[in-house]
Amino acid sequence: MDNKQKVLIVDDNPSMIEIVKMSLETDYDIISASDGREGIDLAKKEKPDVIIMDVMMPNISGLEMLRLLLSDDETMDIPVIVFTASHFDPSTEMIFKVEKNVKSFLKKPCGIDVIRQQVKMAINSKNSK
Repeated sequence: MDNKQKVLIVDDNPSMIEIVKMSLETDYDIISASDGREGIDLAKKEKPDVIIMDVMMPNISGLEMLRLLLSDDETMDIPVIVFTASHFDPSTEMIFKVEKNVKSFLKKPCGIDVIRQQVKMAINSKNSK
């Protein structure tokens, strides 16, 4: 078994999960969840090195998921990349950016190179602590 770092993708759009997975799977082990509740469960079980999550999801939204991650000692230090197609005003983006584990806020669609770069930076920020 290899020792690749683990990325959790949480998005209710299967096509988006597949695109992100294909862009990262050569360098990382990929796990995925289709909603925030499943994402929380996988984060606790799998302890990923970084989480890429959507904002608008069923059951538990991205913001609720983020706050649940922060409230749990086991998941509070996992870096998060917020990745959304939703069009928000700048104040909504700032709500996410002030959370200590949010490393970047990307808008869909986004280039594969940008996703790779942000994952690498998020993992490096965790490892430099």
